[in-house]
Amino acid sequence: MTQQIDDDFYRALPEGTGFTSAFDSSLYRPVPEHWIVAATDVTNSTVAIEAGRYKDVNIAGAVGTIAIANHLGSLDFPFFFGGDGMVFMLPGDVLEAVLELLDDTKQMVKATSGLELRAGVVPVSELYRHGADLEIGRIRITDRYVQAVARGTGMEMVDRMLKGDSGGSMFFAGEGTPIAQEEPRTRRVRANFNGFSCRWQDIPSSRGETLSLIVQAGADPGSSLEAAQKRIFAAIEDAGHSHPLTVETQTTRARGLGARAEAKFRSRSRGLLYIILRVMIWVEVTMVRFVVWTRLPIRAMGKKLSTVRADNIENSDVRKLDGTLKMVVSVSPAEREKIVGELQHLHETTGLLYGYHVSDRAVMTCLIHTNHENEVHFVDAADGGYAMAARMLKKQKAETKDL
Repeated sequence: MTQQIDDDFYRALPEGTGFTSAFDSSLYRPVPEHWIVAATDVTNSTVAIEAGRYKDVNIAGAVGTIAIANHLGSLDFPFFFGGDGMVFMLPGDVLEAVLELLDDTKQMVKATSGLELRAGVVPVSELYRHGADLEIGRIRITDRYVQAVARGTGMEMVDRMLKGDSGGSMFFAGEGTPIAQEEPRTRRVRANFNGFSCRWQDIPSSRGETLSLIVQAGADPGSSLEAAQKRIFAAIEDAGHSHPLTVETQTTRARGLGARAEAKFRSRSRGLLYIILRVMIWVEVTMVRFVVWTRLPIRAMGKKLSTVRADNIENSDVRKLDGTLKMVVSVSPAEREKIVGELQHLHETTGLLYGYHVSDRAVMTCLIHTNHENEVHFVDAADGGYAMAARMLKKQKAETKDL
């Protein structure tokens, strides 16, 4: 059962075109006080990543998005992928349903991978009460993907609340709902993971390295996050890089960890339905490979299967603004050194903070809404990506405070 959003705030925002429009201040509006911010985070993700479970961590961090999308009927709401977790912004009237969906997602993550997922929801009014600011905008990437962008200190405050490092009232999934019911609920909301797909092998860098990067303004009151983001974005563009995905380097895999995880989440068990889904995934992967090879004009879920790899590139989430600038790019070692050198220069001269992680390949987790022509492909560097870049940024921030 879907729950339609009656609040048109997000859909009525002015729409930019292409990622560079994310730096246009006129596109942003303050998030209404009656909205909520929901967030997930994999507990001890660094330990899991160091044990080689980076793909499990990416899946656990991202999968709640499709559960919320299926409940709402589309992917047209603000969401932000951070490697080992997600942030969502939604009208307050879906608070109770979101808590139940996230609690169900927590249980499924635990059952399928053994990982622990933190999940909580905070009213935007609570963020404002504690001095945070939060604005969002929307930019059109393709006909099938509209990307939310955000700025302000609100997202960082939510992250601290989720990890217990900040005051404020957050409702945690699994600890009851804040809305009193006149009558006991006879049927709780269950997560539906149809549309979650993870059938792609790790994608080798076309230039030798895949770089996950996070850039944040420093504590210097004179430092401008917007100016710093524009400058480093321009520096990265000038340094030379390419998209972390190419048509030639994308390869499907029906028997990999991702395909197994897809079948587990969609079947909610390892019973007969799980076996049927594994067979269906194998058939579908084989069919897509054949269609790509023959270029037959076959369509499924509103898209041409023969161009699926190009669609993945166009609808991928490789650049984002969420209070920080996050990017995944394919670079040569020399290009990476140039980018890091510019970051270090800005760190020393403006207080800008940054973290990065280098791998030789990318990992992709896909969400395709089965009842609506929406899709997004979350991309991160393998072996840790954004999660390890965030750890470096956190360490740099602590060292800066100690100076």
